[in-house]
Amino acid sequence: MGLQVLVEPLFGGALTGGESWNGRPIVSAAIALLLPLIFTYALTTLNASRATSRGKGDPPSVPYAVPVAGNTFQFAYDTEGFISRTLRRFGRMPFRLKIGLENMYYIPYGEPAQAMFRHARDLSMKPIIIVAMRDQFGMKPADVAVYERDGSGDTAKPLDGWEHMNPAHRVFYHQHHDLNAHLSGAALDALMTRFKTNYTSQLATTDQVGEQWTELPDMYAFLRDHMFRASCRAMLGERLLELCPDFSRDFWEFDKHLLTYLRRTPRWMAARAYAARDQVLASLKEWYTHARSQLDYRDPALAGVDYEPIWGARLIRTRAEKFDKAGFSLDGCVSMDLGFLWAGTANVIPATLWVLLNVLLSENLTGRVMAEFEECLDEVTGLFDVAALCSKPLLNGIYLESLRYCAATTSARNPVADDFKLCGWSIPRDALMMSIVWFGAHDTDFWNTGRILPDGKPEHPVDSFWAERFLEYPDDPTSGPARKPDHTLYTSSSSYKKQEKTAQDDKTAKPISHTAALQCHFYPYGGGSRICPGRHLAKQELLVAVAVMMREFEIELLDPASARCAKPDMKVFPTGAMGPDRKLPIRIRRRRR
Repeated sequence: MGLQVLVEPLFGGALTGGESWNGRPIVSAAIALLLPLIFTYALTTLNASRATSRGKGDPPSVPYAVPVAGNTFQFAYDTEGFISRTLRRFGRMPFRLKIGLENMYYIPYGEPAQAMFRHARDLSMKPIIIVAMRDQFGMKPADVAVYERDGSGDTAKPLDGWEHMNPAHRVFYHQHHDLNAHLSGAALDALMTRFKTNYTSQLATTDQVGEQWTELPDMYAFLRDHMFRASCRAMLGERLLELCPDFSRDFWEFDKHLLTYLRRTPRWMAARAYAARDQVLASLKEWYTHARSQLDYRDPALAGVDYEPIWGARLIRTRAEKFDKAGFSLDGCVSMDLGFLWAGTANVIPATLWVLLNVLLSENLTGRVMAEFEECLDEVTGLFDVAALCSKPLLNGIYLESLRYCAATTSARNPVADDFKLCGWSIPRDALMMSIVWFGAHDTDFWNTGRILPDGKPEHPVDSFWAERFLEYPDDPTSGPARKPDHTLYTSSSSYKKQEKTAQDDKTAKPISHTAALQCHFYPYGGGSRICPGRHLAKQELLVAVAVMMREFEIELLDPASARCAKPDMKVFPTGAMGPDRKLPIRIRRRRR
């Protein structure tokens, strides 16, 4: 009788058989299944409710119902929604997720994320790099073991206890050092010159577009292919695309399945995804084998050569030599260069699309951007001055807004000390800590969303692209990326009269990106000493790509209404910058000069 009283309010007569009790075996089985779940959820909820905002002891655990799975499926298949709900629950304190048999610590934006970036000496990126190489880029166990044996850290001075490690085996240090050395200064200038020349030449000679209007089914696919090929040639030389002419197509097919790999979906359940990765790795291996047979990267005569067409940039030869000395196999080298190529292209290209699209959607913005482009063009060479592009206020502003709008990059660290504390909270040694920039970049309480419209809605909500969001205009008290304390500035009764900005206004604007408050919410490249070494290359490629496209072509969106509704494709969240959730058909022709 007691069981019936408990069950009937939950299941009704459908399970209890109406007036007679003839469903008892089914109900008993259901109760047997549900009670452990209910008990687990109640217990974990009770533990979470005891958390306080002040750091002390372990971060609170997010409630879950399934004892072994924990939060695994919510995190893996509804990452954005799950983390958003949990942030509303816990606010700005770290919290603990049960992912399979392990704990993962989510570090929210604000002071916790910045503290994570500051503690460089006490934290490592080793485990997350190993996960990426193994699961995302297909590195085999023997080569993963080369990574695993290195516990010396990524700074010039090895961590305590690793002082006597063979310097050649310090994989993390060499990668960190070489990327920073070759993606800055003169080496970066040389790389950008090659990208700029390649990209300009490709667009000038492509047979996809002529002097008459041509319709293309997707602007993003057109931009993506040309940017990728120009970047690939600048970094890896000419031979790869000659040996494997379909490499660009195969690469983006591989990129489409990143979450499949990271979720460790069995190969038999995702044959197409793994076939795509196999094809990309096979192409890179073919190029690598050809390059080794044609040119010895250790040849002393190459010491001062910044680029040659077989191996490409000096950075690639440097990496190949370090890989050999560390003990990686040929397949291991190929996996690492796939990782390098992906990091150098798969985030900047989607970000570029959002700049180009939003410029085309606004006649006013198009004119202002073209005005800044014209001031950066060398009429003699027909090439853009990269340094000049990077100095323009409006171009800087739309570059930053594109990252805020579409980036869902993940920063991850692991403590290498037993007593690590983050804002007072205890994080166990080797535990995975992660933070996703998306949530801080879309905080409605922090970002300036423009004036309040008569219907009470913001003029430029955080889920929209606003070209001037990062710009501060001296005569506009409502400008700037962060919301001002005086909210009356944004009401319709404000004394400031709204009007469209002009190219002359842009000359007086100041792009804002480096305040402490802003960095707590906006870290698309991570932070601290391990901030992404390719960030300068990404910015320069983005601005050059948009400038050359708009100078070379007239472009019109065939369906502007649909284009205005385009949003970042959340199906790939949180693997980095996200492309559009739909195709963007255009008509295009060469500009007459």
